[in-house]
Amino acid sequence: MDAAFSAEQGEIRRTLREVISKRCGPDEVRAAVRTPEGHDTALWAALAEQLGLPGLALPEACGGVGCTAAELALGVEELGRALAPTPLLATAVLAAPLILALGTAE
Repeated sequence: MDAAFSAEQGEIRRTLREVISKRCGPDEVRAAVRTPEGHDTALWAALAEQLGLPGLALPEACGGVGCTAAELALGVEELGRALAPTPLLATAVLAAPLILALGTAE
């Protein structure tokens, strides 16, 4: 079994680390979790625009990126490594698969 990252996975990892390193220092994390939203909305918007993070594991036909659970796990790992305050768990990990499984075209 080859456990090395694919080129796409490596790019996801590099891009996440680049964005997060600029926005997730200790002071930024503390400030973000004290907001009413509980996360940095500007960081989340950047992650959504640059990587499509909320729809990482959703098919392209449903507006997602079309990656696998492995890429989603990679995203979760990178955000966790930096303690990045984002709603990734609620959106991409919990809600998106439920919508995909139970939602309708409407």
